[in-house]
Amino acid sequence: MQDLQYIIGIGFSGADLPRAIILAFLFAMFAKGEQNLWKIGLLALLIDRTVWPIAAMGSSGADIQSIYAAIGGMAKSLKDDLGIYIVRYIGLVMMIGGFRWLRSSIHGFPGKAATA
Repeated sequence: MQDLQYIIGIGFSGADLPRAIILAFLFAMFAKGEQNLWKIGLLALLIDRTVWPIAAMGSSGADIQSIYAAIGGMAKSLKDDLGIYIVRYIGLVMMIGGFRWLRSSIHGFPGKAATA
């Protein structure tokens, strides 16, 4: 039980949480209602775990060898971090689903524009 608590704690640590919320919000806003939520979550996880960190390293001025070393480190530790990726994936899918529900409930809310 302690291992599961550790994996969940690492999967959504304080520094990664705003990034996950931003990605989930953006993917929920631009996704069509009939798209598969699991595929959208997989794309969000790919951006969250590979594209975003590499782009951040590049924009902060890291040299190319450091970026290559980070990519190699990600590939080497993939098996060890699989539990964290699974927790992160499920969390992203749940957040995207929650934001999609919020979007559909806001658009379905009867307001002035809907009655006019």
